[in-house]
Amino acid sequence: MKNPEEFEAAFEKYSVEKVLGEGGAGRVFAVRNSNGVAMALKCLFPKIAATEKRKRFKNEVDFCRRGLHKNIIQVIDEGLIAWDGTKTPFYVMPFFPTTLRALIEKKLAPVQALTLFSQMMDGVEAAHLLGVTHRDLKPENILYNPSQDVLVVADFGIAHFEEDFLATTVETQATAKLANLAYSAPEQRAKGSKVDLRADIYALGLMLNEIFTTVVPHGTGYQKIGAIASDYAYLDSLVECMIQQSPDARPSTIDEIKQELIGRKNSFIAQQRLDAKKREVVPASTPQQFVPIKLVNIDWDKAMLFELDQVPLRKWIELFRSPSGYVEIYGHGPSAFGFQKNIVRIDIQESLAPQIANHFKEYLRLANQAYQQFLSAEAQQRDIEERRRLERDIAEAETRARILKSVKV
Repeated sequence: MKNPEEFEAAFEKYSVEKVLGEGGAGRVFAVRNSNGVAMALKCLFPKIAATEKRKRFKNEVDFCRRGLHKNIIQVIDEGLIAWDGTKTPFYVMPFFPTTLRALIEKKLAPVQALTLFSQMMDGVEAAHLLGVTHRDLKPENILYNPSQDVLVVADFGIAHFEEDFLATTVETQATAKLANLAYSAPEQRAKGSKVDLRADIYALGLMLNEIFTTVVPHGTGYQKIGAIASDYAYLDSLVECMIQQSPDARPSTIDEIKQELIGRKNSFIAQQRLDAKKREVVPASTPQQFVPIKLVNIDWDKAMLFELDQVPLRKWIELFRSPSGYVEIYGHGPSAFGFQKNIVRIDIQESLAPQIANHFKEYLRLANQAYQQFLSAEAQQRDIEERRRLERDIAEAETRARILKSVKV
């Protein structure tokens, strides 16, 4: 089957340079667009273009096209091509020069290994929070750009998508037996077993050990991380927990793994949460969303009245009344304004109305700015306190273990 020399989307053409790799469903090409920019292109094999794999391919495209997270591959274009006499779909993504497989073969330094693993966790966790289980995690599906030090999770071809991200109905239920054997969890090899996000955690556990030791820990007696990097020996118990035969014995979420690593003072590990309104995954330290308060109307009824588009919170009012860098006019500063729901009142002489209106608009801007800064500081403080708590928990657990090891009943 001859490879295409050029792919054409609605508004762009891509010339093929070479084949980067292939799997059971398609082939990946190194291509360049009309401006000479290097990209990667994945095309479904024409012989299976009319099967359910085409529907899975569509689900993968629709999920990755949204640019949902910096550690998940993004689809930037798509189209159809006549290949070997059959029209088959393709999509275009950024070009990543290497994979985790190549990095493992180079034998990473321990700090770099764990830093890259943190990015892997972020990408997989983001998918989980968005209702997607990858089910085919392996080093070949983890792509890396060394110039940007960015790692992304790719190839969601056999992922399980919950309803929000399901572009088309297809047999990808949690019971489906779909995975590479080397990194698949035991339940993925057992007919009729339920497969959920803990299968991804199993694969991550295998790769965590492998990026330190180059050994995939199957069975007993495998090489441990502590034998390679003694300062990271604590990871061995984490790996052991992640690769338990029973899904119920593994961590139930990636956040549980992160809590352990944060408790070990790995400052580059960050917890994440789902912003339900935006349907995107953000760092847990991201401040809550704040829509700046706006002035919608000015009126006069024995006093000057300002109507706001929302009822301000008590903290916002407090910041409004004591801003920094404000100018007071004839004793009528921010503290002179009274609040009643979304109406702000100030008693003034009629002649001062234009000046007070202008000053109020500035006080409003300063209050919005101060409240956003307050929310950011509050979120950062919560993150600091959570990290300290996790560090204390780890220290107390280690103390308990040492004491119990030294005494006998």
